[in-house]
Amino acid sequence: MNNALHTPQLQSNLISVSKLVGKGMTVAFERETARVKRPDGVTVLVAVKRDGLYIVAADNIINGTSEVNTFQTKRKAMTFEVWYRRLGHVGAKTITGMINNGLVDGLEVTGPTELKALCEDCIYGTHTMHPFHDSTATETDSLECIYIDIWGPASTLSAGGSKYFMLIVDGATSYRTVYFLSSKSADATLGAFKDFHCQAERQTERKLKRVQVDMGRE
Repeated sequence: MNNALHTPQLQSNLISVSKLVGKGMTVAFERETARVKRPDGVTVLVAVKRDGLYIVAADNIINGTSEVNTFQTKRKAMTFEVWYRRLGHVGAKTITGMINNGLVDGLEVTGPTELKALCEDCIYGTHTMHPFHDSTATETDSLECIYIDIWGPASTLSAGGSKYFMLIVDGATSYRTVYFLSSKSADATLGAFKDFHCQAERQTERKLKRVQVDMGRE
């Protein structure tokens, strides 16, 4: 339910139905109204449907606000550096303009409205990459070289119960094959590689020449 209409007598707060229910309240929706009741059956709040939202007016809080569990975002002043990062590293002058002209509700800053130092993330993000002068070998035929990356463990298991995967990429064609593994033991990884090796040579009618492996993180 939301009483976020832009009228003087209403505040822009959100009331969480799940939080109310978690506190023992019950919420009943009846046509154009919603009633919040305490565990003893006493109605403590009535919301009226308006423009698709359930609006809670102050005079519809029957037994006072202390009887209703409402939750809203807490406004807290932050340093200029924190706001700078929260706003996606937008220009410091832009944030200063927002503050001075009151363009953003809740944009409250503690301390000086300027950055104390240059932003390291912005420096790296705008840095020009120099060209690579080292020559690299380029594969031209399938199975001339394949690259294997074994990644894991994942914090969430796959549908089949795996927490690792083996990615095999052909250097010439960029064709990718993925095997999901329960572990990255020698038996599991070697079994997946043998399966790929057999199928790849049979389908391409070529012999695998080189393998490059990256064991990933642990």
